[in-house]
Amino acid sequence: MTGRGLAAAALLAALLAVLVMRTGAQEAEVRMAFIGDGGTGDANQAAVRDQILRFLPRTLFLLGDNIYTDGRAEYIRPRFYDVYLPLLMRGVVIHSALGNHDVQDCAAAEVDPLPPTADAYRWRERHCDVEEHLGHAPFGYVGQRRYYSFTSDPSPRPLVEVFVLDSNTLAGSQSKLPRGSDRAQLDWLDGVLGASRARWRLLAFHHPTESPTAKNGFLGFGDGRVPEVALKNQLEPILARHPVVDAVFTAHNHFYARMVPRGGVRYFVSGGGGRRVYGFQPAPGYLATGGAYLHMLYVRITRDRFEYYVVDSRGRSRDAGWFGKGDRVDHMFPAGALPPEPLQAESAPPSPAAP
Repeated sequence: MTGRGLAAAALLAALLAVLVMRTGAQEAEVRMAFIGDGGTGDANQAAVRDQILRFLPRTLFLLGDNIYTDGRAEYIRPRFYDVYLPLLMRGVVIHSALGNHDVQDCAAAEVDPLPPTADAYRWRERHCDVEEHLGHAPFGYVGQRRYYSFTSDPSPRPLVEVFVLDSNTLAGSQSKLPRGSDRAQLDWLDGVLGASRARWRLLAFHHPTESPTAKNGFLGFGDGRVPEVALKNQLEPILARHPVVDAVFTAHNHFYARMVPRGGVRYFVSGGGGRRVYGFQPAPGYLATGGAYLHMLYVRITRDRFEYYVVDSRGRSRDAGWFGKGDRVDHMFPAGALPPEPLQAESAPPSPAAP
């Protein structure tokens, strides 16, 4: 790792240490934001960033396609670091999942089992810079792993645990293993879900297992993306063995969508982080709400309530509601509801090292 990389890693470790030392008890509340498909480096990505800065969650999750269009390391600075530096300077901790564009020119390594690190990939054509993604500390890949979990607090029973997957090597239309299986990743998920003692448990990855059919071709016709049924079939047995997951956050389809709760799980697609948005085919009885607009998905979680707020790039409320443990249906906030005012801002940490 370069000197800059070591400095960035040290900074991230210091920030996490501050969070750990703050309390050994379960947090009273956790505030997070989720966005996907944002790595453009343009005004659209900055407009979504400004809404995140306005409400200032503690954690931002990037749901993949973080660096368009092929994940090149030379674009990490203009399409990630320069855009999100104001958030990092306010103490927001970022965690990320790999999207298909982040590993576009990569192929799966010819080893079995696949490692949880960048060694799972190799060059396919021109370049494969996944090692730079996993090794760049501000991206927040824990342990430089492509799949990992993160807890909101160090207590024995944390308020929230998020399990981040690399869906590029799981089953699906864009799988890097079309005839194989990333068994090690599936076994890891099976094990950590069974061991988790968090009050709320969330999954985050790129390719959606539940989504309306996208219309992303010319004039809305053709190249329609459908839910990743093969990925759903691969993950469902694990979720059935551990019926503890409360919500699943994905991207890939460039719109917002919230599906009707299925088996006690809430499914969100949040792919409006900066890239051009597109529409979808309505799905009555399946799709609760959604729309083709740039946005961020803000979540506030307490012991008894899971609140969500969708704010578009112009600061308008598009969807807002909440549910409690065991609720079969959601409770909607009044039209126009926005996230609560941000908590007291912490002292700005030193500027994270640029790539």
